[in-house]
Amino acid sequence: MSTIACKRILAVTLWAIIIAIASPVSAGEIVWKAQIWGPQRFSTQPFEWMAKELTAKTNGQIKIEFTYNQTKPQDSIDILKSNSADLAYFCTAYQADKMPLTTVLELPMFPPDNIPALAKVELALADHPAIVAELRKWNAKMLIPVPLSQYQIMSTRKIAKVDDFQGSKVRIAAETGKLLEEYGASTVVLSGPDSLAALKNGTLDVVALPYPSGFATFNVWEGAKYVTDKISLGTQLCYLAANQKSWEALPAKVQEAMLALRVDVVNQYEGIYARDDAKNIALFKEKGLEFVSFSPADRARLVAKAIKHWHAWVEAREAQGLKGKEVFEFTQAKIREFTRK
Repeated sequence: MSTIACKRILAVTLWAIIIAIASPVSAGEIVWKAQIWGPQRFSTQPFEWMAKELTAKTNGQIKIEFTYNQTKPQDSIDILKSNSADLAYFCTAYQADKMPLTTVLELPMFPPDNIPALAKVELALADHPAIVAELRKWNAKMLIPVPLSQYQIMSTRKIAKVDDFQGSKVRIAAETGKLLEEYGASTVVLSGPDSLAALKNGTLDVVALPYPSGFATFNVWEGAKYVTDKISLGTQLCYLAANQKSWEALPAKVQEAMLALRVDVVNQYEGIYARDDAKNIALFKEKGLEFVSFSPADRARLVAKAIKHWHAWVEAREAQGLKGKEVFEFTQAKIREFTRK
């Protein structure tokens, strides 16, 4: 073979190597990093399912890698604001001062006690222009809502009527807590993972969490004596948020594929609860917790008083120059629409 021919072969080979290095690979072309506070748990299972489906539906164009238990709930805003991750897990209770409109679903006795209906309400709220604009300020986009079951309570003191809250120290979302403060409770927004230690050392007497999954996830039952499981105070809004800049950088077809999976993702929660709830309740009984019946008459008192707090929330948001009335009425209408028999 001539020297010229050898040089041509070498040149072609080198060019092929350069092209191979420079060309994007089909699998894992885009890798998104997801930061989830707390351990892997029921609420993260659908996220991981979505990630696998998304990779399959885009022929490997995007992959999502999850990191758990490396951050605090309060860190979620900073994670996205600083572009440290492409996805982060948010719960509104920990960002209430920065995202006040999203607290609409944390109003006491307001969210529907029906997981499929709540999922539809949250998906609708995620796309409301005022909510989109509020999150955009923090480089966040509500991607996958997590419909959570109603707040019930575990405690070291028996809570059977509203007067039992007098002098109690309660872990609960701020908006719902305002209702209990009227009955003499002091309230604090504390992370789920920190609730067990606070109950054990006496910092708290009462913990309100989604029942029974929240109590099982964070082992709150280990520090409690009582379960009051029919008070149904409301719930909180949690969701997987996308980094807005990362979202806008995605190819349109990848965005479409991700959005198309949202309904299938949130629809999984009802089945997850159905599988796990009986097991968790059996665990609580096995460990000797006393189940307390909350007075139906007193719960009716809570519901009646909650309406005042709904109006106060609207007035406070409007005073901030926000679209509180519009967001509240939109959410209320969606609740009625999706819970209509």
